[in-house]
Amino acid sequence: MRRRLYFVLPNIRSAQAMMNELLLERVEEGHIHFHAKNEQLLGNLPKANSVEKSDVVYSALAGFVFGAVFGLLGGLLAYLVPWWFGEVTLMVIPYCMVLGALSCTAWAAAVATAAPSYRLKSYQSQLEQGSILMIVSVPLRRLGEVRRRLMQHHPEAMYSGVWPAEHKLFP
Repeated sequence: MRRRLYFVLPNIRSAQAMMNELLLERVEEGHIHFHAKNEQLLGNLPKANSVEKSDVVYSALAGFVFGAVFGLLGGLLAYLVPWWFGEVTLMVIPYCMVLGALSCTAWAAAVATAAPSYRLKSYQSQLEQGSILMIVSVPLRRLGEVRRRLMQHHPEAMYSGVWPAEHKLFP
């Protein structure tokens, strides 16, 4: 299981130094992404993808659930009102559920790509001022080690949290 660490960096030089530090820590390049207001500023640094910049996954899951529920209702309506739809078997219900779930999943995911992630909204003012957001995905077992190392070697970086949040078993 992986967790995403979020750091706000003041400039591109700091972003490149953090990238090099993470590579030395044996964090794969595919798990390090940067986001800035002006993406051209990032140069050859890996840019955040649409999953990290929007709520596609959660929207698609919500669309799946709502689509299945609406498909269930539509299938029940088709089965219980034969004079309107014609004679159908009980198998129309799962077909409608699958069709509703798939179509609503696709629609919700497409809509979600246009809206920024709720997690990134808190960084909006900093990004407007020219800061760079670094998102690092690390295994749960290395979370503390990587966070400590980056905070130790890069005091200019502002650590701003983990997602999904860390859960303590014992307070």
